[in-house]
Parts: sequence; structure tokens; C-alpha cells
Amino acid sequence: MIMGARQLKVGLRVDDLDRSVALYRQIGFKELPNGQQPELRYLTFGHTWLILSGRSSHGYHNADREQTAKQWPLGVGVVLAVPTLDINAVRELWQREALPVTLEPEDAGFAVIFYGLDPDGYELMFEQFHQ
Repeated sequence: MIMGARQLKVGLRVDDLDRSVALYRQIGFKELPNGQQPELRYLTFGHTWLILSGRSSHGYHNADREQTAKQWPLGVGVVLAVPTLDINAVRELWQREALPVTLEPEDAGFAVIFYGLDPDGYELMFEQFHQ
């Protein structure tokens, strides 16, 4: 079986591939080696894959989708939920990186949650579950 053939994969187009990879690695994603396709970066979080690709450097399968992706802001309407053991450390990372916060840490009953935007406008909800 091909590596990763049975895992959920989420692909995101990004403007600065190196910056996005660095941020996602800081929040706990692991990067998989991929020397054959430098315009793609494969990261994992548990069994879920995150595939980051350059907005302009990686090909599109449909001309209409390419035009839309290049004309409109990235990230609108997308939310990734990421479990964390230290919500305060994630909030501090967002502050250090000068990234937008859409919801300060708050207790949602099941967990303390925090929402912030990555450099391309994708929203991440971090969850620190109660013990």
C-alpha cells in the first residue's frame, strides 16, 4: 500500500510555503520528507495529513478553480481544529508571530479554546480539553 493512502488529507494553498511550514511545525505538525516535489510540503498531525502547496507554484486541475484561487483571499470559511496541551503557549506563539486572533482563550465547557488566523487567513481553533 502507498504511504498515506488511507489517511485523511487536507490540502491548503499558501503564499509563503516556508513560513506556513514553520508555523505548523511549531504547533505540533511533523513534516514528511518530500524531495521530489519542492512545491508541496507534507505534514502530519496524528493520522491526518496536511498538504501545503504554493498558491502560484503548484499546478491546478481546473482553469476556473485556478482563477478563483488566485483572485480571492485564501482561507475564507476554512477552520482546522487542533488539539493542544498548552493553550497559553499557542496564544503566545500567535502574539510572537503577530498573527490575527479571532477569539481569545475561553472555557467552552468541554475544553478551553482559542481561535487565530494563520498567515493565509485559514482559521485554526485550538482545543485544550479538560482533564
